[in-house]
Amino acid sequence: MSHNAVFVRIKWIIVLLVTMVLDFLPVPVIGLILLYILLFRPLWFKNAVLEIYAQDGRANHNGADDSD
Repeated sequence: MSHNAVFVRIKWIIVLLVTMVLDFLPVPVIGLILLYILLFRPLWFKNAVLEIYAQDGRANHNGADDSD
């Protein structure tokens, strides 16, 4: 696993921990964020998923299988 992939995973773990702490407030923060992601499908979320699951630090953006 490349250093970039480790950095991206650590960054998103920290983001999830912060949202978990904020979720103790009377407003359901995680539910609102998930609703926003489901309704608007932001590009930053897709890019984040591609970065997390990229192999060798390269994301496959066209959806094709690299197994050939």
